[in-house]
Amino acid sequence: MQISPLTNPMTALGKTEPQEDPKLREAAQGFESLFLTTLLKGGRAGSFGDEMTGSQAVDSTRDMLDMTLAQSGARNSNLGIADAVVRQFAPHSYRKG
Repeated sequence: MQISPLTNPMTALGKTEPQEDPKLREAAQGFESLFLTTLLKGGRAGSFGDEMTGSQAVDSTRDMLDMTLAQSGARNSNLGIADAVVRQFAPHSYRKG
């Protein structure tokens, strides 16, 4: 007979881990997305002068691209910013119901 080790001793005592609040996770990913957007904009600000194609339409399109890249990066990357925000605020969040 083999006994598998417990991953969390609190489960053996009948206590379950608290469920993660989906709204908190969404807010944390939004924060990570905002961070990545700021990072991308900062990288683009270091350009080497005026571009030949520089216009307000190009700038708006570039900003939308940066925002989309940041949102995708926040969902799919493993930067850990969203995880850290969830760990920090999870004990202080509550659900109605």
